[in-house]
Amino acid sequence: MNTQTWLPYVWGALGGFGVLAAFYGLRRVTDKSLPESHRKAGLWLVNAGVIAVGASLALAIWVK
Repeated sequence: MNTQTWLPYVWGALGGFGVLAAFYGLRRVTDKSLPESHRKAGLWLVNAGVIAVGASLALAIWVK
């Protein structure tokens, strides 16, 4: 299996993970029923999601 066949799956999975992580992080940050420390921990998920989506897009552009 060469790089051309599995690379689209990698950046698709990375992008999907990024969108889900950012979504769950934003839900956690905006949930007023959680304590402030738990809400702030949601920012890590948002940041990880944005970085994963950015890496996925950069990988897609680099391969093209």
